[in-house]
Amino acid sequence: MAASAVVSPLSAQVKLANTFATGTALRPGFNGSSSVSVAAPGSVRVVALKKLLGKVVTNTNDKSVTVEVSRIAPHSKYKKRVRSAKNYIVHDPENRCKIGDVVTLAKCAPVSKRKTFVVLEVRSGQEAEMELSQALEIPFESAVAA
Repeated sequence: MAASAVVSPLSAQVKLANTFATGTALRPGFNGSSSVSVAAPGSVRVVALKKLLGKVVTNTNDKSVTVEVSRIAPHSKYKKRVRSAKNYIVHDPENRCKIGDVVTLAKCAPVSKRKTFVVLEVRSGQEAEMELSQALEIPFESAVAA
């Protein structure tokens, strides 16, 4: 149980004393935290967002799109680079995504059971396709001379 943001220094000391007395905040790995963090009044809270780049596969549902995110990782036994893909259900509140668009996703609070990402940026066209292939370090199919 990590201490939350407090208003006065006195109440901060009381809350910290309570967490230290119980020992919950001192155990590494307990509840996902390894130390106590107290935000001072007026300070800026830094939040690390998980961002992904993917391609829209379906957009049939209202305010939802399915995005395929590809990654390349070495095979565990043969060490060859293997492409794997995962589909994410993404919240698109303005219904601006079309099939084939390249989108940037960000992790958010769950919107529904399977929707935990939201669309940040939508790019369409051949330049977006090239950007996606460069992110994966794969040559773009139409750019390769036949």
